[in-house]
Amino acid sequence: MIRIFKHYISRWSLLLVLCETSAFLASVYFGVELRFFWAAELDEVHRAELLPRALFFAAVMLISMTATGRYQRLMRQGMTEEALSIGLSFIIGLVATSVLFYALPDLFIGRGAFIYAWFIALGLVLLIRVAFYQFIIEPSALQRRILIYGSGQKAGMVERMIDQDPGDRVIVGFWSPHNSPNVVANHLIYSDERLLVWCQEHHISEVVVAADHGVSMEEMQQLLDCKSNRILVLDLPQFFEREERLILMEALGTEWWIAHSDGIASNLVQEVMKKSFDILISLLLLFTLWPIMLVTALLIVIEGRGKEPVFYRQARVGYGGKIFHVIKFRSMRADAEKDGPVWAQKNDNRVTRVGRVIRNTRIDELPQFINVLRGEMSLVGPRPERPEFVELLQQQIPYYSERHRVKPGITGWAQIKYGYGASVEDAVEKLKYDLYYIKNHTLFFDLLVLIHSVEVVLFGKGADAPRKDV
Repeated sequence: MIRIFKHYISRWSLLLVLCETSAFLASVYFGVELRFFWAAELDEVHRAELLPRALFFAAVMLISMTATGRYQRLMRQGMTEEALSIGLSFIIGLVATSVLFYALPDLFIGRGAFIYAWFIALGLVLLIRVAFYQFIIEPSALQRRILIYGSGQKAGMVERMIDQDPGDRVIVGFWSPHNSPNVVANHLIYSDERLLVWCQEHHISEVVVAADHGVSMEEMQQLLDCKSNRILVLDLPQFFEREERLILMEALGTEWWIAHSDGIASNLVQEVMKKSFDILISLLLLFTLWPIMLVTALLIVIEGRGKEPVFYRQARVGYGGKIFHVIKFRSMRADAEKDGPVWAQKNDNRVTRVGRVIRNTRIDELPQFINVLRGEMSLVGPRPERPEFVELLQQQIPYYSERHRVKPGITGWAQIKYGYGASVEDAVEKLKYDLYYIKNHTLFFDLLVLIHSVEVVLFGKGADAPRKDV
């Protein structure tokens, strides 16, 4: 794993991105050459004009592949399922590119050349994937051999997490410190060897420090010996942050959050870039999606027989704990809260027929671009919560108020990774992802969240989960 703009990315995924970017660029040149092979040879001027078109095609295809999770993790299924997933990514890319060509006609390379380029790119990507998994890397090279330094409750948390989703991680064993409780059942290690010697003998690549009662000075020295010999040593919060992209609040102390929450520090350049990005994308999406918004408004009017409002405004807690009013398309009956605020439930009978469709497709969220243009929200950030629930959650959940150190967002890391929730327990789990975003947020991270939000909309991930807003 390497860290780019505060975000952990597998080195193998990065290698795939570089190889397939080259394939996308080359496919445009090959496609044009093939299309005009019998007509005329391209001169140098027209060849030079192909570069921006090739870069555009490569960018759209990379976004399509990323949005469908093709670079999130290495292939675990067979090549057949991988090929089907890549085919789906390419179909999405085909539709997206075709639409964008009409909006940006100067980047159009011609229908024939584009079809040739699309098929050539598909063939090259499939060949790259086969070569990558069959010849470039050994299966064992993908595995990280992990030693857990601890055998108590914290070590059990790591064990359960990896058991649920092993991926490329293999737990070699649990090193039991002196006077440590043993909660884990398997792979306990009692050795008189120095830790470094044992790790080298068993080809350990990472040591995760998960001792319930901390480590002594002598044990710390042994861990530092491992670190100085190129064995990665991580504490429990670092490990969960890297692997699960969340902040493990159960393992945090106040001093850790103060020392490591550099994402909270104000940076004028980053603030200007983020605000400019929010405004630009919001204006672009409003300009592009206004027909959908107009049709939605008409359907709501028809269903409500003109007697119920199209939009609703609802108080939410924003940046710095200030109250603002979020704007959405109305998806519930106008009297949905006649008995007071309640958590929304799955298959909530207060949702209208039109409301059910626009909630599942996230169309009801589109008017929030107005909140973004007002400066009340950002495109990406923690989901804004209602004051009634914020007061309750702040009393029960440590660090909950940290969510208000950044602007709330239309979409966010927690919405992508966890979806919606309807309980205090759900709020705790979502907060782990919100804290990760607050600690690591950058413009690059925002772009990744927006790209993965496409997957949520296209495949309905989380669409049927309970929602807390009305």
